[in-house]
Amino acid sequence: MKLKKFLNKKFWIAASIIIMAAVVTIIGVLHFKRSDTYQMALENIAEARFYLKTTSADNAIGNVQLYSGIRETEFNADGIATATVPFTVLSVEPSNDKIVYNGCITTTIKVNDDEPITLILEKNPYGNNYAADLENALDANANVSVTFQANGETIGTVSLENVMPDAAITWETALEIACQALNGVLSTDTRMESSTKILCDSTTVNTPYWFVSFVTEDGNRYFVVVSHDGKVIGTSEK
Repeated sequence: MKLKKFLNKKFWIAASIIIMAAVVTIIGVLHFKRSDTYQMALENIAEARFYLKTTSADNAIGNVQLYSGIRETEFNADGIATATVPFTVLSVEPSNDKIVYNGCITTTIKVNDDEPITLILEKNPYGNNYAADLENALDANANVSVTFQANGETIGTVSLENVMPDAAITWETALEIACQALNGVLSTDTRMESSTKILCDSTTVNTPYWFVSFVTEDGNRYFVVVSHDGKVIGTSEK
């Protein structure tokens, strides 16, 4: 009887060890697959915006945005990522008609203590904004102000601030969260490219969020909306 009890005890100890090892292995495999999917998304970027700067919604110019990051040199939403380069874009959706002159918007951008940069913004044929590229990427902590001129007259100057709180998650973290949210939809067998942007307009200036989208080589599209503190607040799967 004692031997039987002893064997039972040994059996349950051994069984417990095996079960624990199996659980650890399963967790490791799941984590490995999620990490692989994220790594694949990270290596196949169509566009990633690192930060977004804007001004208050009640300014006299309109919706002024400046964003910077990396993107494909030849952008094509075909699910196949190509080489990326750093970029910075200034975009304005004017509420003041005075700043539009001869179909363009003329700006002077001041970054930190550098020499001012003159930039001509042209109309976006697909939207209501005017935009132009700066030559180089700008640091997220750069102090940026934009002065608007039209017909030789200075219309106004606005200062731009980061829309994301200091404690906000990074774009890489948002991309990883999005990959986890689409676990089972995206896998390492999915040929795709990823895009991570910050969305913020005059109605959501105090609630910016990350919009992460994926386009597969087969033409399928998926997205995940991630709040600045890492919560998933919407997906194409729900």
